[in-house]
Amino acid sequence: MTPLTQPLNSGDNAPAKTASTSIVITFLMGGLIGAALFWIVSDLWNMPERAAKPAGANMENHANMNGGTSGQEAGVHSHGMLAVDDWPVKPAITATIQKDPVGGWNLNLQTENFTYNASAAGLENKQGEGHAHIYVNGVKLARIYGNWFHIGALPKGHNMIAITLNANDHSSLTHNGNMLEHKLTVMVE
Repeated sequence: MTPLTQPLNSGDNAPAKTASTSIVITFLMGGLIGAALFWIVSDLWNMPERAAKPAGANMENHANMNGGTSGQEAGVHSHGMLAVDDWPVKPAITATIQKDPVGGWNLNLQTENFTYNASAAGLENKQGEGHAHIYVNGVKLARIYGNWFHIGALPKGHNMIAITLNANDHSSLTHNGNMLEHKLTVMVE
């Protein structure tokens, strides 16, 4: 017998394996393990209750989430600010949240002097027009173009929900230096 076809232990009655069979088995097992890890990481990446920002994610941090309204954190994907101080009619936002009987939470937004316009996203700003951004525990969850939004499961403990009004070019709207936003705290037991 050649060294490639000898049993590992001459005392075993196990059939001999060739080197190419071992390589194929190793390759297949590595592929299965890699696919499983990819699937797990993908699921974790897409969970809205993650408070930590995954590296390279297209998310924005909301600065001073627990105090103050100074806007997005420096050095993080940010769209800037747009003051509405000189607008004749100032937009405003309030929100309520309720537990969804099937799962997660239902967020209801009420705006004044503001119209959602998805077709104008990224275009020229118009007074009183744009969209909202929602942040959960400081991490941007989504862009909103209507009054209702469903939030999936939230982690246990206190969760800070912040909703900001944004212009068509995604700038955060401000009045007297403060962001036009509404904050809610949700306690999950």
